[in-house]
Amino acid sequence: MASQAPAFSVVADVAIVKGETPAQDKTWLSFPDGTARREAVHVIHDLPHLVVESVFGLDTGLWGTMAAGGFEPASRAISRRNGSIRLVTDAPLGDLGTRNWPDHKTAKAAVNAVVNRWGDGPDTPAGIRARLRASGPATAELAGRLTDKQLRVAAAGVRRLYRDWAALPAGGTLRATWPLHASWLALV
Repeated sequence: MASQAPAFSVVADVAIVKGETPAQDKTWLSFPDGTARREAVHVIHDLPHLVVESVFGLDTGLWGTMAAGGFEPASRAISRRNGSIRLVTDAPLGDLGTRNWPDHKTAKAAVNAVVNRWGDGPDTPAGIRARLRASGPATAELAGRLTDKQLRVAAAGVRRLYRDWAALPAGGTLRATWPLHASWLALV
């Protein structure tokens, strides 16, 4: 990882309970001050954000903004209309969510580059870096400052979280932190 770890402004414990269906998954964030709140999370989409944003030091992407309360309107409106899953971005954004929206888009492009959703090139540090550079100026700048080790750790971390999630039975809980602890990342 980079020589100096980023200073994340908000930290939280994450607990995601697997439902019988994705629409029944439930996510809570707990904070050092003893408070906790439920969050609107689409697990299969948002788990890669947890890893990529932690490894790349993206404090104001999806998870950092969510932990800071930037998607509060979506979290207050947690509902499943017609059985469909609502993403945090399906509801109007609060002031913080609006202010961090460009960083959220950068984080989303970074996740897409790591996960390689469209099978665009190899899943190597060079391939991830090329996808980042092709996604726009903000991600091109990000590509220039990431090490090969960070890119490998992000890709392996996403695979690990997906495996851990897939192995959970309905009712099981995936526990993590925002940002992910260095000790967790060292295991990937």
